[in-house]
Amino acid sequence: MPANLTPQYFAAEQRWREAATIEEQISALREMLSVMPKHKGTDKLQADLKKRIAKLQQEAKAQKKAGGRRSEPGYVPKEGAGQVAVIGPPNSGKSSFINAVTHAHPEIGGYPFTTQKPLAAMWPYEDIQIQLVDTPAISDQFTPPWMTNLIRLADLALLIVDLGDHPVAQAQNVIDYMSNTSTHLSGRGGLHDGQESIALVKTIITGSKKERPGADGTLADLGSRFGDEYQILSFSAQTGEGLEELKGLIFHALQVVRVYTKEPGAKPDLQQPYVLKRGSTVLDLAATIHRDFSHQLKSARIWGSGKYDGQKVHKDHVLEDRDIIELHL
Repeated sequence: MPANLTPQYFAAEQRWREAATIEEQISALREMLSVMPKHKGTDKLQADLKKRIAKLQQEAKAQKKAGGRRSEPGYVPKEGAGQVAVIGPPNSGKSSFINAVTHAHPEIGGYPFTTQKPLAAMWPYEDIQIQLVDTPAISDQFTPPWMTNLIRLADLALLIVDLGDHPVAQAQNVIDYMSNTSTHLSGRGGLHDGQESIALVKTIITGSKKERPGADGTLADLGSRFGDEYQILSFSAQTGEGLEELKGLIFHALQVVRVYTKEPGAKPDLQQPYVLKRGSTVLDLAATIHRDFSHQLKSARIWGSGKYDGQKVHKDHVLEDRDIIELHL
């Protein structure tokens, strides 16, 4: 029997995927359970949601006893335009990548499991910063239990594999491992089997150590195996080749826009843009600046994606990257 899940269910499911705290996850899961049609076709899904809620409630209690979220070993507060979880198998080149593009200095070694805890660092992109989080290696031998939640909460995952060491098998092993935790590393997003809720994490696959002999051939193998679903790129932390292209790819994959503001009669502030999710409106911008602005907003003018500079736009006008907005309250 088909599940016939409702739009309200999928909206709650999206809130669960985007939840930043355990409490928010529990709230969204409870809503999913409450709006779900109750029949035989959803029995398995109902049971799954109840198990998830019970597990999260236990985690919340443990967290409270331990003194709150700061004690969670895998929790990394989000900063900048988006948080990118840098993941991969042992010795894939994750830490070398972080070291090459940021001011952080993770431990780099020629032995497995060098990275033992998450390390956050900022990667400048034009006038914004993208947060990279180096993580312990993903392996059947040992993966910290908190890794799943860290990856789920990230805005994007960057799966790094070594082009000199069977990269297709490396990537597949990580994808399969995460799938077993009900976490789908998705190249495109948008997956639901109608029965079991799974977290979707937008993912880019990239091959490290591009400078090695034979790397072009193994990169082609990656493309043949995963190119239909994932965006694939290669880079060299040693020479820097491919890093700028990767930075631009990450920015576009984050699905954000930069919006600048100006006062009437003044020049726009082009130093610190507001970063919003793609599809955000003028009203969303107003609420981001100050929660009261969304109620006080009377009109707005736009420079950028309007038909002409200074065009008056409605509150529901969808903003584009690098738009300049003048709010009238």
